[in-house]
Amino acid sequence: MSDERAERILDAAGELLVAWGYRRVTIEDVARRAGIGKGTVYLHFGSKELLFLTVIMREQARLVDRFLAAFEADPSRALPSEMARLTYLWVHEDPIIHVIVTGDPETLGALTRSGADHVGPLIKARWQTVGDYLEVLREHGVVRGDLDPEARLHAYAAVLTGFLTIDPYRTDDEMPLQARADALALTVKAAFETPDAAERVSRAVPRVLELYRNMRELLVKEVDRQKLT
Repeated sequence: MSDERAERILDAAGELLVAWGYRRVTIEDVARRAGIGKGTVYLHFGSKELLFLTVIMREQARLVDRFLAAFEADPSRALPSEMARLTYLWVHEDPIIHVIVTGDPETLGALTRSGADHVGPLIKARWQTVGDYLEVLREHGVVRGDLDPEARLHAYAAVLTGFLTIDPYRTDDEMPLQARADALALTVKAAFETPDAAERVSRAVPRVLELYRNMRELLVKEVDRQKLT
């Protein structure tokens, strides 16, 4: 019953985040939406920041599930260009992740700072997973080796983040979503992949699956821990 109630609180918080934005939502609003008292919310989540961080982590775990299913169904999906394409499309499909990434920059900044304070090790592990993913691909000849690991991770994240966060500033941009995702994929392919990446990637997939399964496990454990805090 306690876990079911915590999930109901997370559902309510996610719905309000999408409808009103992070800054407008209060714990009282979440409690009212979930049909419980404000004190009950605090029984599960110690603060508004922790509540919404948990909402985001739960969505991230679901996103990782989609990646795992995609890698298993088609190894070519593990190419950096395909990962970027899927990330771009799925962020736009997921209303919670979308509002965090492409909404109010102050919201993203506030939650990023709060996340570093409260779940810093998990954030570090998430970045490490992406870095390890790129390194595994380099070892299999999928990714170019002319950047050191830290620079490669920074560059990959910067390209993806740039494509995602520029959207709110391009109010006159009528380019279809799929075309923007394709442009991102071509950019990543040109910048990071080797000429025969597509032929090599399948050999890297078992290790990639392992990395992302571990990441999913960490996310789920942290969500469960926050629900019981």
